[in-house]
Amino acid sequence: MNNLTYYEPRIGVRKLTLQLPEHVTELRVSGVSTDRPIADLVTKALDEPIEFPPLPLALIDDDHISIAIEDGVPEANTIACAVTRYLVQHGTRQEMITIILGSDNQDWRDRLVAELLANELGGIKVVKHEPTHHDSHGYIAASASADPIYIQRDLVEAEVVLPIYCIRTPESPSASDKYGMSPSFADATTQHRWNLAWLEDNAHHMHLQEKLSHEIGWLMGVQFAIAVVPACDGSVAAILGGSPDPVFRQASELIRPVGELQPTEHSLAVAFVEGDWTQQSWMNVARAAAHADMQLDTHGSIVVCSDLKHLSSGILQLGSDESEEKLQRQLLSSDLEDAFAAAVLSSIKSKRSIYLMSQLKSSQVESLGLAYIDSQADIERLCREATSVCVMRSSQF
Repeated sequence: MNNLTYYEPRIGVRKLTLQLPEHVTELRVSGVSTDRPIADLVTKALDEPIEFPPLPLALIDDDHISIAIEDGVPEANTIACAVTRYLVQHGTRQEMITIILGSDNQDWRDRLVAELLANELGGIKVVKHEPTHHDSHGYIAASASADPIYIQRDLVEAEVVLPIYCIRTPESPSASDKYGMSPSFADATTQHRWNLAWLEDNAHHMHLQEKLSHEIGWLMGVQFAIAVVPACDGSVAAILGGSPDPVFRQASELIRPVGELQPTEHSLAVAFVEGDWTQQSWMNVARAAAHADMQLDTHGSIVVCSDLKHLSSGILQLGSDESEEKLQRQLLSSDLEDAFAAAVLSSIKSKRSIYLMSQLKSSQVESLGLAYIDSQADIERLCREATSVCVMRSSQF
């Protein structure tokens, strides 16, 4: 093979160097990693927001401020420290700030607390969103079917809510809306309804859920949002702050993929989950697989390259002998960790092969009904054997 294209994705702590056929189709998000420090990007987003006055002008001394950080935001902890430092420098007392993490991941909380302490911001409260803990939620509204919807209580009770979310293509499972509140910070029952609507491809149901999500943001009085635009290497391309509507519109323009993300007929899709530890999650592997699935013919296969190191309780259910439909119903009604990610992967692996590169052992991967990728050579071999290959950079977005 004389004509090669070189790819060097950085996935967690590992860097791959792949030599793939020149004719592969490449898809990636349009954002390019910025050279500017995160703190500078945050300062500009808050000093010069979109269709909103500088943020300090909208705050008063006794405002309780809750910062809601969606799971999967690139460089989330660095951004959180920069936002809180900005607020403190502009007169907000540390004890008036609460950070709510859009996941009950203890490791994430521990890392953030350590970074806040290192930045002399140890007086800031950090809590994890726990969807199954009813007492930690406040009632907001009822759905069209009269189902009650609850949002994390610190967000409901705050005078000022600052959501920080990662903008994604509309096809992404669990992509945030312009307010960044639902489904990320909703109760487990509400999240189950969102997940079921996505898996069943129920356009009417999704429309109702999205409409209600907008109403929730409005009812909560969210007037300012921060959107993080990811780069094609899984880092940060831009940070936009301001009024939720224009922020969402402008961020959506910046995330447009290079190469149309639409159904095609490739025989193999190689999806890289690029970025640091914040990106190496089962939800992002599921997003990568869902995006790759759209690019394939009936018999096409998927390779997902990640740096995963653990099996969660929900993912372990992929090894179940139950039928796909029954397994999905069980997952969507359960409170197991990564249950929705497992349901997405189950729906895909029932119709095509999924190969996984990770830090997991071959026996662990194969017990899930997935194929094991041992090395870069395995990926290069699969690409040589395929008739048509699609490579997807930062496929989780």
